[in-house]
Amino acid sequence: MSLLAHRARRMLPQWMLLLMLVLVLPGGAWAQNFGFKPPADPDDAAAPELMRDLAQRIVPVYRDTEAESFLANLTALQIVSGTYRAANESNKSLRARNQGKPFNGPVVRAFVDGIYANARAIEANERMGFPNAFARAFQELLAPLDNMQAAAVMARLQIPPASLKEPVQREFDRWRARGSVPQAEAIELVRAWLAYDSRRAYSVLLPELVAAENHVRYVAQTGIRIRVRGAVIHASVVRPGRATGPLPALLRFTLDPAEDDAHQSAVHGYVGVTAYVRGRTPDGRGMVRPFMRDGEDAAAVIEWIARQPWSDGRVAMLGDGYSGFAAWAAALRRPAPLKAIATVAPMAPGIDFPMAGQIYRNSMVRWVQEHAMAGTVRAEGDAAADAAADARWQALDERWYHGRRPYREIDRVLLGRRNRVLRNWLAHPSHDRYWRKFLPSPKQFAQIDIPVLGIAGYYGAEAGALYFHQEHRRHRPEADSTLLLGPYDASTIRHGTATQLRGGTIDPVARVDLPALRYRWLDHVLRGATKPALLQAPVNYQVMGADEWRHVSSLDAPDRTRLRLYLDPHERNGAYGLSASQAEGRGSARLSVDLADRRDDRTPGPAALRSRQLPMRNSIRFVSDPLSQDTEVDGILRGVFDITPSRQDVDLSVSMYEQTASGDHLLLFEPYEFRASYAGHRVRRRLLQAGVRQLLPFTAERATARKLAAGSRIVLVIGIVKRPDRQINYGSGKAVNMETIADAKRPMRVRWHGRSHVELQTGRP
Repeated sequence: MSLLAHRARRMLPQWMLLLMLVLVLPGGAWAQNFGFKPPADPDDAAAPELMRDLAQRIVPVYRDTEAESFLANLTALQIVSGTYRAANESNKSLRARNQGKPFNGPVVRAFVDGIYANARAIEANERMGFPNAFARAFQELLAPLDNMQAAAVMARLQIPPASLKEPVQREFDRWRARGSVPQAEAIELVRAWLAYDSRRAYSVLLPELVAAENHVRYVAQTGIRIRVRGAVIHASVVRPGRATGPLPALLRFTLDPAEDDAHQSAVHGYVGVTAYVRGRTPDGRGMVRPFMRDGEDAAAVIEWIARQPWSDGRVAMLGDGYSGFAAWAAALRRPAPLKAIATVAPMAPGIDFPMAGQIYRNSMVRWVQEHAMAGTVRAEGDAAADAAADARWQALDERWYHGRRPYREIDRVLLGRRNRVLRNWLAHPSHDRYWRKFLPSPKQFAQIDIPVLGIAGYYGAEAGALYFHQEHRRHRPEADSTLLLGPYDASTIRHGTATQLRGGTIDPVARVDLPALRYRWLDHVLRGATKPALLQAPVNYQVMGADEWRHVSSLDAPDRTRLRLYLDPHERNGAYGLSASQAEGRGSARLSVDLADRRDDRTPGPAALRSRQLPMRNSIRFVSDPLSQDTEVDGILRGVFDITPSRQDVDLSVSMYEQTASGDHLLLFEPYEFRASYAGHRVRRRLLQAGVRQLLPFTAERATARKLAAGSRIVLVIGIVKRPDRQINYGSGKAVNMETIADAKRPMRVRWHGRSHVELQTGRP
């Protein structure tokens, strides 16, 4: 080799030399297996050496024609094999190639690996202790990043080691019996091991380092006291420390310290403000009177924000659940600085809380104790504490279920004492003036002229969002009101979507970073950024099974075709029919439930999205013939039940499934429960006529969208509600809160006749 060639070879980066080397290796080198006998546990003392040996054997033969993938995997292999200097150089080359590209997941991972590789290289080369080496590497790589990039890296660094151990254990168990592992899977195992092993090394160092980094990047103020009429509101503010002038502010008005996202708003370049409802302090203490003064107090806080020197005079509100209600309560008062609200599953008093379908839920008692009474709100994320609390409340529900007290004493049964908040709520079972005063009136809806974003799911997070969106658009047709719906529940919307939800697989296009989408929408409203394509229409919904989104002007359009299915009262193979035409004859489908029977005292869990067996508690089912072609359905389920009830009232539940050709049942929306005497209206109770055939129109406060496959069947499940965690309607005609088990007397019987039907929109819009 000439001297010039030798010098040129020395100048080439190591990763390029390796790439040139492996490209000339035979194809079998890529497909080969590696002998591997995993330890019993990732924490086994032998595990690091076994993984080092595996990585060392892969490095010489590893190749990949895609440079970024090659460098990312090579970095991981070199770290695990112990060649830290080489790993650091490979990672530098990777980060250089990614410069100027979107700061997405792979780029974030490159920085995380780079910090660790750099720290280990410093430790080895300079004989520096790992804590100091990691601190230096942390600061060197984060310093050039902007706030959002640095926050993404720090968030990934802070993934707890315990959550990364299980994937390693699963892979160890997978390959133990085989004794070898193919190269592609071996590389994934090395990456999983690196994620776990590295975090074991530095997780204890992160709190101090992250706090110091945030102290440099942000200005945080706590203990702020804002005077409003007759009270003081406690608040905290976080703003970007490098801001050169006033900024728009994002306010969350909440009663839950776990919702403090002021820092996250500052990361996105806003002034983040978290303010607590009247009576609540940031540690979760203090008595709260839910719904009573939130609108006027939030409006006063908005005016206070606009007067601050760091504010440019514009405020938007964020809200999830209760804080989503607070955002609407402020919007109806129209404070001038309020420019937008963005909510997730907002609570609508009297609509979806503390009752839904006018049926009270025992969960309201737990909510009052945890969020309204003068205790301490427990922080989220403690799985063991959550499970213990769930078990304790379930036991209390069962105690109530076996007792003989009327529901108006539910506070005494579950809390052991009277509670004024609960007593006030129970005194108003209709959607009367007491509840309506908390919500915008038709006139107020018509006057709300700011942009509004609502995000909700098909599985238990939509009733309030549907109500606010539909009422706003009904009374102000030109409203800039945007709704996004998908296969989510309240938790996944707030904390992030995944591939699975309650046993069902979520389509890839639905796996959206919804919190990030909300900030992008706010950037559009407050900074003139491009509107997210996913929010291009007033209503945007994901069609399950089609892996597509639809964008329409209205969830229910009068020009859309509707699929009407009649309840066929003729039983076949243990189920009644569901058909496109009304059945002939006089038959009826019958359901009888003994409301005094307490043998079914276990509270049913959330319905699985995919199951082999249907949950048939106190229910009957109606099944269609197989569909002749793929059929897309969407919108809100409506129907008319042609029934003969045995008593003056009954609480009903309605669920709908796709039964696939393989026999699986796919839930289309969260089961809808409603009180028959309030069906189609909420304000005034209208008792049924016992023993008389009558029509009962209803509209489910649920939405769905799914592409049903050819060969599938549609299954409708109708039940009578009798659960330990619900108010029980015995149908006597008295106020349901006053009824007891003594009012059960005879089993509740309902017959469904041939004119009964349900319908959904069908076909692409």
